[in-house]
Amino acid sequence: MKKLSFSLLVILTVIGLFFGIRAPLALAYKIEDLTNVPVENDFVLAAGKVELWMNPGDKDTKEIMITNRLGKTMDFKVEISDFKGSRNPEETVVYLEGEKGPYSLKDYIKPEITEFTLAHGQRMILPVEVSIPPDATPGGLYGAILVSSHPPLTPAEIEKEKAKGQIQLISRLASLFFIRVKGDVNENGFLKEFKTTKKYYEEGPIPFEILFENNGNVHLLPYGIIEIYNTLNKKVDEIELNPWFSLPDSLRSRTVNWDRGFLFGKYKAVASVNRSYQDIIDQKSVEFWVIPWKIILAGLAGLFLIIWFFWWLFSKFEIKRKTV
Repeated sequence: MKKLSFSLLVILTVIGLFFGIRAPLALAYKIEDLTNVPVENDFVLAAGKVELWMNPGDKDTKEIMITNRLGKTMDFKVEISDFKGSRNPEETVVYLEGEKGPYSLKDYIKPEITEFTLAHGQRMILPVEVSIPPDATPGGLYGAILVSSHPPLTPAEIEKEKAKGQIQLISRLASLFFIRVKGDVNENGFLKEFKTTKKYYEEGPIPFEILFENNGNVHLLPYGIIEIYNTLNKKVDEIELNPWFSLPDSLRSRTVNWDRGFLFGKYKAVASVNRSYQDIIDQKSVEFWVIPWKIILAGLAGLFLIIWFFWWLFSKFEIKRKTV
């Protein structure tokens, strides 16, 4: 009987492999006890960003990790929220708690559990399943796993907090899921603006402001370089722009500082930003001056004092030629 069961299992496995039938990856959550975890009065959530390219009908499972560094036992709650970009460059993402976003992922993402307790120094490894429906439209889908913490409460305390409206949360962190459903998507972004905060500086660092606009239906990951040239048009430095995300229908701003010791004169900075699709590169430039007037004024004052000293010296003492 055991031989028959084993043979049947082998046959079913071969049939599954032949027809491409795959069982979903089942990952069970687990709690690990870490050693020498310092008390930092916070908890850590990793990864902060998860990016997947998936076909309609695909399923995938990713793990996030929550580590308690609060110095005491805490209860944790896991929630799901859509998020979107913003036309306000100051807002990186906008969480849409309680409502669906224009590129909603909340119905297709599921953590294995939504409540758990961790002692100080413990780490939860929590599987999160992403399941894309077969009729999904190509483009971007965006959702966040929100993890919040609060001290363990007795039933009486819970009822008291409910009477106030809700249980007070100590802190909350988010793991952002960026899903791209493969197919014919609309990639449409460009470098909208590149500037400095002013035209004249006394000293560094010099802040460069970059504004990227995304009018497509998928997030983009622009990247590039900033090259700096002096008055003689000689390249004096280069700043690498690591990829940053830009959500659909949004303006994304970032600031990069240039700090290179003593600066003097007129400079030109040229930004070359790759849109992250079709190898299209946008270029914009900005000119600015660095005049360390305090240093110059101090130098002139010092020079004046030296000249004055020698003038005083020669005016007080008469130099006579020695005669024989």
